[in-house]
Amino acid sequence: MRRAHTLAAVGIPAALIGALSLQARPARAYSFVDEIPEDPCARALSFDPQDSSAGAQHARRACRLQAFEQRKTEERRRSVAAEQQARDAALEKWYAATQPIRVQHPMAVEAFGGSGIVNYGISFSWDVVSTMEFAVRVGRREMSCADENGGTGADCTRTTWGGGIRWIMLEREFSPFVGTAFSSTSAPLQIIDPQQGGFLQGHGNAHSLSGSAGLQLATGYVRLSLEYLYEYLFYTGANLNDPAHTPSEGLRVIWEDSLGQDQHGIRFQVGVAF
Repeated sequence: MRRAHTLAAVGIPAALIGALSLQARPARAYSFVDEIPEDPCARALSFDPQDSSAGAQHARRACRLQAFEQRKTEERRRSVAAEQQARDAALEKWYAATQPIRVQHPMAVEAFGGSGIVNYGISFSWDVVSTMEFAVRVGRREMSCADENGGTGADCTRTTWGGGIRWIMLEREFSPFVGTAFSSTSAPLQIIDPQQGGFLQGHGNAHSLSGSAGLQLATGYVRLSLEYLYEYLFYTGANLNDPAHTPSEGLRVIWEDSLGQDQHGIRFQVGVAF
């Protein structure tokens, strides 16, 4: 009996320790099955080249089918791209054959020179339709005027900003045109007052409407034009350089007379169309 009690005393703690050790051990999953690659060709390569089993043959057939489908997809992609390129080329050929050059290249940046209120400058034009052109321009004309020493070395350069329309009369590369424009001109002014003998300094402004007629050549990326224009001055004003900017009739008369001498002009323009 004493031996049985001893074995029971030893066995019960051992059993409890074993149960606790089993509960503390984390569960682990083990797989004894080889993972099969999803890619058919990778799956075919996993077999030995000498393997002629049904599974190996099936994997090789699936790989060949995948390669065939990839090749057909690439051929279709190239065919669609070639058709698109052919359509684009046909459209471009039709566009070049049927549309006027001013429609193909409707915008242009041009430099101009000549005579008139301004004698050089730059313009930007846009043919909104094949027979109508909108343009904005800025120009200058170097002018000298009286200085305080009685000479004519002072700078009274004119600056003009303007915008206008040309009507192109023929839908051809070489065409006559007529046009009209609005311009605003400003310049510093300096004169010796003939009545009081004093020296006047100020600033002049003028607004004008112009009419023009000429010829334009539009070929490829080149624009050329030659035109005659007349400026109608409908406003001239001049102010002194004092804090109040007092209007000066003496400056205004000289300013108007100077502009009136340049109302007629010839202008040549050349530029690049895009």
